[in-house]
Amino acid sequence: MFPTSQLTEADREAGLKWYVRNGMFFKIMETLSIGVFLTAYALSLGASNLVIGVLAAIPSLTQLAQLPAVYLVERIASRRLVAVSLTLASRLLLLGAAAAALLQPGPAALLLLVVAFAIRYIFGAIAGCAWNSWVRDFLPPERRGVFSAQRLTWMTIMAAMAALAGGVFVDNWSALTGLPQIYAYSALLVIATFSGVLETIAMAQIPEPTPLPLEQGPEQKTGLFSPLKEKNFRRLVTFLFSWNFASNLAAPFFAVQMLRQLGLDLTTVMMLTALSQGANALVTGTFGSLADRYSNKRVLQFAAPLFIACIFAWTFTSLPERHYFTMPLLVGIHILTGIATAGVTLASGNMANALSPTNGATRHLALCAAFTAIAAGTAPIIGGLYADVLANYQFSLTVNWSAPDGETIIPAFDVTRWDFYFLAATLIGLWSLTRLDQIEEPSQGGRVRMRKELMMGVWRGVQTASSIAGLKAVSDLPIALITERLSRQKKPRAGKDKTEPPEA
Repeated sequence: MFPTSQLTEADREAGLKWYVRNGMFFKIMETLSIGVFLTAYALSLGASNLVIGVLAAIPSLTQLAQLPAVYLVERIASRRLVAVSLTLASRLLLLGAAAAALLQPGPAALLLLVVAFAIRYIFGAIAGCAWNSWVRDFLPPERRGVFSAQRLTWMTIMAAMAALAGGVFVDNWSALTGLPQIYAYSALLVIATFSGVLETIAMAQIPEPTPLPLEQGPEQKTGLFSPLKEKNFRRLVTFLFSWNFASNLAAPFFAVQMLRQLGLDLTTVMMLTALSQGANALVTGTFGSLADRYSNKRVLQFAAPLFIACIFAWTFTSLPERHYFTMPLLVGIHILTGIATAGVTLASGNMANALSPTNGATRHLALCAAFTAIAAGTAPIIGGLYADVLANYQFSLTVNWSAPDGETIIPAFDVTRWDFYFLAATLIGLWSLTRLDQIEEPSQGGRVRMRKELMMGVWRGVQTASSIAGLKAVSDLPIALITERLSRQKKPRAGKDKTEPPEA
């Protein structure tokens, strides 16, 4: 459990395999325990919009625990010991959330659910502080983008499979067992706990290099917030704050919109989720290679506007009710959101690492996590507070067509309830893009060239997935995409520093 002063190439290669497996088990656990399943579970327990917002905010707000955790991680001999022990404890707390189904739906059950998730994510945040610094030192600097993409690709595949299986499991639970559906969500949390334990076992197999000693210069003596004195780092923090506020103002209510407003069943919702994850998997490897070849900023300048456009498109899914084009629109939104999320997730996390110093990166990464947490945590709470109020307001635009035989009124644009959040998130997201442009990061090549390569990578992935003969190639997707890109990749630029996004 203690750092290795001499990390051999064989140790690193073996650790990289466990690094990917760790991500796979982590994603299964997260898919079954949060997102659509958690929202549906909470609604079954009688949750209000405010409680939905609080549950969505917990994973983000608890990341503030990383700030005091910095001092613990910088002074303890083994980051792996901290990460593994607290990760295991946080995963076992999911059993407490599962026990809420045994209580009568109402305040007591919801309190148990919220408290269990809050403590689980506090432990996870402290573990994540140690994990981020540990993995940053473990991954080879010149291949961080590629290995992060490989891990994210497999995580996405596992998420898609878990989402589909979980949706079918819940919808068929009552028919198979004769028990209320609420127990199906509880069973999913038990399965998620088991996957979390396997994730912890995989984490423990990854070797930890001996961290570099901190330089006790003026910046270190000024305390935890000293990185904010760096102009470029402040620009990064401003972008991350505004971007995460925008995305989390809308994202927690996507599932509510589909389940309540549009009346979709859980299996359909999870099929759409799996479709999004599939699109994500097709392009993650390509984005990782492009981030290494060009820059994280270039990837974000493509993916972030696409994500914002998808948020805006949600306002057209109901006019104000479900309509003929709702399902085709949802399919398109989920495919494009999957592509955009792949780029944003990979590049935003890697950029934080790229702009952090080699020694003392823990403080920079913790500050990024803290500001991200404040934005991502307050946004859904604000959304939950005002959801019921905004339900009484509506803004509509219609197209009138008058003819001798009568008049036709066509609804063109309708904003009500959660649509107001989608619209607000779009505007804030557009402002965050102006902050992104101000960040300085070395890059090679222009946006047009990078977009052409991205389109080529996506098209090759689609061709592979669309033929029966290519099904085996789909199973080899992460390696195939990465190998193809590496064969054309130039020698990596010196000094580039990337890793995967933090996780709790």
